[in-house]
Amino acid sequence: MGNHREADGSSLCTGARPAFRVLIAPRAAVGDGDGGDMAAALLVVLGLVLLGVESGSGAGSNISTSVVDVGSKTRLTCTLDSSDTAILGHRWMKGDRVLQEDSKPDLTTQYEVDTHESAGQYLCTFLSEPTGRSASVNVKGPPKIKAVKKSEHATEGETVVLACKSESFPPVTDWLWYRINDDGVQVFTNASQSKLVVSSETKTELHIQNLDLEADPGKYACNGTNTEGTDQAIITLRVRNRLAALWPFLGIVAEVLVLVTIIFIYEKRRKPDEVLDGELAPCPLLPPVGTWTPS
Repeated sequence: MGNHREADGSSLCTGARPAFRVLIAPRAAVGDGDGGDMAAALLVVLGLVLLGVESGSGAGSNISTSVVDVGSKTRLTCTLDSSDTAILGHRWMKGDRVLQEDSKPDLTTQYEVDTHESAGQYLCTFLSEPTGRSASVNVKGPPKIKAVKKSEHATEGETVVLACKSESFPPVTDWLWYRINDDGVQVFTNASQSKLVVSSETKTELHIQNLDLEADPGKYACNGTNTEGTDQAIITLRVRNRLAALWPFLGIVAEVLVLVTIIFIYEKRRKPDEVLDGELAPCPLLPPVGTWTPS
């Protein structure tokens, strides 16, 4: 048997068929002439207004929700009382992420999630034409804080942004940033000119300006708290020297210079007596004309 957990479900139904009713008074009842025509028109408008009021209710517009723990899983259930239109499927979402989708025609849909990750706001939707019908399922629990990036690299003198997020329900009410030192922690507030904290219910950011090579590297913690508990995530910040990016380039330049020098020395030693272009080579000496040389 499963244990029922505290959940807050609210129906957000749309697409229910309205009960059409238009009130049209006989012409004789409102009089003749322009006055009668105007009165009849007003009654028609009144009927349309009543139609709009009634369109929010109707058969099949109620969705009931439940949350039950089953072992290590939490089962979320949405049940539609009835529907005048065919159900084309179901969709489960958390935030802007689609968790599950099917094409079943059932009036009940379920989604299971690990219990330790179940807290948050979910949306179940019954897919039908022309529009779907939805209900929210809010599962209470302590926040689950996650670092957007667990490790961040930046260059000395730059500005870096460390960020954490949470999809918990109830939402986080208090965010806290601090740096973990060997001798304790250093809490950051907006009183510092070089560090700025910007937070919302689902995300928090620590802006560190003009990074210092000695003072700023280390481990930073973002802590979030709601009415159900607290959690934190750790981000490691590494700061490199502003000249660090030049070392690979300088290494390549040095290698090219060494290679050119070796080639130049090799060529000079291989051809020490090579005649330069544009110079006339000396002619070999020939014996005088008419001089006989014995063999």
